[in-house]
Amino acid sequence: MDQSTSQSTDRKQRYKLIIDELQHINKCIGTREESETCSALRSIIERNDNIHKEGSIGDKLENTSEVVLDAQILKSTHESISKLLQASSEFNDGMYQNAISALVSNNDSENWQDITRLALACSKSVATKSSMLGAADIEPKERVIRERQQRRRTVLTQEKKPETIKQLKRDDRGAEKVNILLKQLDDIFRANQRQPVPFYKLIIDPHDFMNTVENAFQLAFLARDGNIAIECGADGLPYVRLASKDEIDAHPDTSQSICSLNMDLVKRMMDIYDIKEPMLNIPTDLDDQTNDNDYMRDDDSD
Repeated sequence: MDQSTSQSTDRKQRYKLIIDELQHINKCIGTREESETCSALRSIIERNDNIHKEGSIGDKLENTSEVVLDAQILKSTHESISKLLQASSEFNDGMYQNAISALVSNNDSENWQDITRLALACSKSVATKSSMLGAADIEPKERVIRERQQRRRTVLTQEKKPETIKQLKRDDRGAEKVNILLKQLDDIFRANQRQPVPFYKLIIDPHDFMNTVENAFQLAFLARDGNIAIECGADGLPYVRLASKDEIDAHPDTSQSICSLNMDLVKRMMDIYDIKEPMLNIPTDLDDQTNDNDYMRDDDSD
C-alpha cells in the first residue's frame, strides 16, 4: 500500500467517525443543552473542513468515496442545524420565506438587488473554471478491433437409402444369428401348421431380459428383409408369420413400427401367454455351432 492510499484510508476512517457523532447528536437534539449541541456541531464542521483541506485534487479523483463521505457530512450537519433551530425557536421555513418576500417586494414588482448584495458580502467562494482543476490522470483503454468471423454455411444433404436390400441368404458372420433364428422360426411355424405366432410369446425369454431384447432385435432384421411379417391380431397384439415369396415380390417396401420393451410389459405378457421357457434359443458362441448359414427357408415347401 503506497503513501497516498494509506492517507486516503485514514481520512475515510475520520469521516466515518464524524458521521457516527452526527447521528448521535441528531438523536439527542431536544434532550440536551442547545449550547452544548451547537458547540459539538461547530467542532464537527471545523474537523470536516480540516480533513477536506488535506490531499490534492488528484487524490480526490482517485478516491471518490472521500467526496461522497464529505457530502454526506455536510448534508447531515445541515439537517441537524435545521432540527436544532426548529426545536429552540419558533423560526421555520415559512417565516424565512416570508422574510425574503418582504425584502425583495417593492409594490407590485420584485427587486433582488438588496438581497444579492447581502449574499455577495457573505459569500467567500472563489470563481473557478474547469481548466484550473487540471486533467484527470487516467490512461485510456486500448481498443482492440476483432475481426468478424465468417459464418459457415451448413450444407444440407439429402438422406439417401440403399436402392436394393439383399433379401436372400446373408453370408457375413454378423448375420449368422439371423440365419440361425430363421431356421428356428421355420421349425416353429412347421410345428404350428404355418399359423401366426404371438410376437411377445416368440421373443420373451423368461430367464433373461437381455435375450428378449436380442430376439426382438434379430426379428427386426428378418422383418426388414421380408422373411417374416408382423401384423396386429384380433386381440390387438402383434403376431408373426412367415412371408411367402409372392408376397415379398408384391410388397418390396416395408413399414416401420416402434416396440417399447420394459420389465413390466414382459411380466404382463408372460402372464397372458403363460410363458415358462423361451421359444427361441440364439447361441452366444457360434464357434461350436454348425454352419447354420446353409439353412434356407423353402417357400415352396408345404
